[in-house]
Amino acid sequence: MKNVSSVWLWTVIAVLVGVFSWNSVFANPNVEVVESVPIETNLAVPGVRSTQDVWLEMINSARQSIDLEQFYIDNQAGQSLEPILNALITAATVRNVQIRFLVDAKFFGTYSDEPKSLSQVQNISVKTIDFSRMSGIQHSKYFVVDHAQGFVGSANFDWLALTHIHEIGLKVNDGTIAAGLESIFEKDWKAASDVVVAASNAKGWDALGLFKRMVVQIKKQFASIAGLELLASPGTFNPAGIPDTLSQIVAQLDGARSSVKIQMYQYTTNPVSGTVHFRDLDNAIRRAAAQGARVQLLVDVASLKTGSVDLKALAAVPNIMVRTVTIPQWSGGAIPYARLIHSKYFIVDHSSSWVGSENWSEGYFTGCRNVGLSVQLPDVSAQLERIFDQVWSSPYTAQL
Repeated sequence: MKNVSSVWLWTVIAVLVGVFSWNSVFANPNVEVVESVPIETNLAVPGVRSTQDVWLEMINSARQSIDLEQFYIDNQAGQSLEPILNALITAATVRNVQIRFLVDAKFFGTYSDEPKSLSQVQNISVKTIDFSRMSGIQHSKYFVVDHAQGFVGSANFDWLALTHIHEIGLKVNDGTIAAGLESIFEKDWKAASDVVVAASNAKGWDALGLFKRMVVQIKKQFASIAGLELLASPGTFNPAGIPDTLSQIVAQLDGARSSVKIQMYQYTTNPVSGTVHFRDLDNAIRRAAAQGARVQLLVDVASLKTGSVDLKALAAVPNIMVRTVTIPQWSGGAIPYARLIHSKYFIVDHSSSWVGSENWSEGYFTGCRNVGLSVQLPDVSAQLERIFDQVWSSPYTAQL
């Protein structure tokens, strides 16, 4: 009997260990951290999938709809965005997936004619939205698949963002987050202007919109992932129930007690207009340091053009360290608007984090459409921290 009891005891222990091990690896299978890494660098983190792979997977899984709100589209033949565009066209023409694409009015057509070309494809409709009335732009980078999957992050719909720029995003499988993203999209879509609508696209959108709203309401009834909150800017133009980004991330920073790690493309307190500087984030970082948190701030070297004074002032504060990142030129030659750190995220106390599309300067919060996620999931924050530490300790950084 002793031997039988021992066998049962060890079996139970083994099962429990297996369960806990499984849970530790797959604690949040519905939230995935995704990154783009400039080729010819050592910034890739094992286990973190590439933006291109995840976008392709999501688009290829679509069976009903894809709604995309992007700053602009920039494709080059044979480069990394081309398979994404081909996948969208296949989804629309082969599987009859209804696709809506919303881009910024100012940057429409700046880089390529892809928006116009896409608008001529069966089941694809394209609009532009103008945020200049708020002294801003449509700067968000997100999309929703089948009202169930969402992608939010810093990567523009640009081949450079997939190949030559450091970007961070989150793929989320959650009905409530998807419904929130759809509510933002619907609000902006209604305020947008038609680009070119092919005859094959001119009918059916009202019926489809009604169907989508029904599906969104159904999705809201399902339990969502605890620890995720959808945020957007500017708060004055958010749908009901979507908090503004600035107040939420300030609250997260104010909760810091041991550490704050921030990676950002641009940082400045310079005002959009007038002489009153934008101090909300700067003061929050200083408060975190005063509370004893060790603050590490990573910015692309390009940020020094407008934020040098602010960054040097922060670097002089006890408990705050600032480093700039310079990505080496590609062996194939110089590329404009590339080879840089474009990520926008932070981690607080190894457990709380934020991923979004706002650069840390005033206009991105007060006049530009941006979307992000506040995350209270330790495993997701741990993954983001691994990415941050990889950049922080890389040979591309320099102490300010």
